[in-house]
Amino acid sequence: MFKWFENPGPQADGASILPSSLSLQGWLRRASRDKLALLLIALPLLLTGLYFATIAHDRYVSESRVIVKRGSDDRGGSLDLGFLLGGNASTLREDAMLLQQYIHSPDMLARLDKALNLKQAFAEPAGWDWFYRLPANATREEFLNYYRGRVDVQFDEKTALLVIRSQGFTSRFSQQLNQAILAESERFINELSHKISREDMAFAQKEADYAYRELSRAREQLLSYQNRHGLIDPHAQAQATGQLVAELEGKQAQLEAELRNLQSYLQSDSPQVIAARNALDALTTQVAREKSKLVSPDDDKLNRKTAQFQEIRAYTEFRTDLYKLALTALEKAKVASAHKLKSLAVISAPQLPEEAEYPRKLYVLGSLLLLCGLLYGTVRLTLSIIEDHKI
Repeated sequence: MFKWFENPGPQADGASILPSSLSLQGWLRRASRDKLALLLIALPLLLTGLYFATIAHDRYVSESRVIVKRGSDDRGGSLDLGFLLGGNASTLREDAMLLQQYIHSPDMLARLDKALNLKQAFAEPAGWDWFYRLPANATREEFLNYYRGRVDVQFDEKTALLVIRSQGFTSRFSQQLNQAILAESERFINELSHKISREDMAFAQKEADYAYRELSRAREQLLSYQNRHGLIDPHAQAQATGQLVAELEGKQAQLEAELRNLQSYLQSDSPQVIAARNALDALTTQVAREKSKLVSPDDDKLNRKTAQFQEIRAYTEFRTDLYKLALTALEKAKVASAHKLKSLAVISAPQLPEEAEYPRKLYVLGSLLLLCGLLYGTVRLTLSIIEDHKI
């Protein structure tokens, strides 16, 4: 009657107690797995879904495509080695990259904020969307970083094309923001080209003034030389004197022939011979005097005057040519400043978006599910390894 107090033995204990403990451990493991899945997968997806359904605000994107274009110039018909080697395309790429930096600059932000009141436009419509609204007490650095996150500028290295994408909490504001960026970019390009034109024109004017002063100095030197020596053109005077000497030498040869002819049948003391000899002597003296005007060791001779005059006149002509070139460059600079050297060509104008591009709910939820699944598997594997080491 007291059998139920007896020890059931090891076989009975193994048969009754072990299965119940194994079932309890399995239930605890399943419960821990369910809690882990709920914590790592279901809860993040639920919170993200609630955020999208209640707090998240739609963001619209307006896109435009532009390129910086150079105006026509006079190099189009000339053989320009830099143009053949792609220098013009390189300049366009530099201008496009410069515009890209300006769009994200604080100066652009200040002008856009003044025109569109960006702080209010990026704060009030967002409501309770803390992740994407602009804080009311944002600093200038925070405002600039926020603006750069809402305006994306992509640059194509091959075509030098700029793609400008602007975000807004309303479709109308995203389009207005993109249009304002294009208008300010056009003003920036125009101001940049006009500044270059003004600098070129100022330089050309400076060179023209300098060339005129040098030309005036050269002309004064030429006039002073002419007045000092009493000659308009020593070179022409030398040519005239040379021609006169040639004529006198011709007459001298003729008189010598006549004198020899008279001496052939007249006495040397005859009046005809004496007269011919006297005429020949006078002509010979005149030829020597005229030759002495052309060349002699003295400094005041026509050959030296001619050389000095030609040097002064060549310098004056050189200064005249430089002044003509300076005036031509000045006129080109004036013409260039009258039209646009560079302009912003709009390939695709900003359109009014009809559908919100952000937030990408399915993409975010799918990515979150994948990450949570990977995290859940990693945690499960880690726990399993820990339990195996305990056993």
